[in-house]
Amino acid sequence: MRLKRIVLLAAGLSALTACESDETVAPSVPPVGQVRFINAIADTLAVDVRAIDQVEYSPVVGELAFRRGTNYQPVEAKSRQFRVFASSRNIGVTSIPLFDATVNIAANSRVTLLLVGSARNKSSLQLIQINDDASAPPAGMIAVRVVNAATGAINGFLVNAVADPVAGTPTAANVAALAQSAYVTRTAGAVAIRVTEGAGSVTPTSSVAGPTAAAAVTGALPAAGVNSAGTKFSVYYFPRGVAGSNNNALATPAAVWFVDRNPADL
Repeated sequence: MRLKRIVLLAAGLSALTACESDETVAPSVPPVGQVRFINAIADTLAVDVRAIDQVEYSPVVGELAFRRGTNYQPVEAKSRQFRVFASSRNIGVTSIPLFDATVNIAANSRVTLLLVGSARNKSSLQLIQINDDASAPPAGMIAVRVVNAATGAINGFLVNAVADPVAGTPTAANVAALAQSAYVTRTAGAVAIRVTEGAGSVTPTSSVAGPTAAAAVTGALPAAGVNSAGTKFSVYYFPRGVAGSNNNALATPAAVWFVDRNPADL
């Protein structure tokens, strides 16, 4: 009888182990969007951004300097609450937020949250949500648009090189403050942007060549670049740093290229 009980117990344990090994537990992944942050606050050196509604599927942004941006990060898609702080090792500074913002993130979207306003005038601070189009441009082409993070209207001229003359109709004409132009396509290759301020102006205030991708490596995925078909860019135009602030040395406006879509993106 004792031997029979031992045999039955061993058989039961074996069956339980077999059941456990056959089970697979799939992780619960909520709907997400892809979010990046770009800092256009011209009178403070760097900021940190934290989601204060939850820990999971929330971006972590530290020491984001003026005119800089993050990579896209997965964020749970729903109404999300973020808090922005001045970057510092002084707890007296970091314990006082600059501002809070609530934004709605749609599932499967790709968006930029642009930090704008003045740290000196906190009531002006806000997050501007900009939808980024990750769809592929036509074969052999790239796509470029202009986003105006300055305070007055601008014009963007796509040319082959930064020394090319500015004339005729702008590629992106009269783009208002905190607005963006439509994407325009052109053949992949050498591309630069020249930006002018004010309607009809042909005097560039910033001229910047687009980033190029290194020569392709056999078997590797393609990299982003103006010479790499399938890439999409937003060129952000930033004002000069505010006089007397931490950004005082940035004494002229500047255009900066950001990648919205890598050719390897699905």
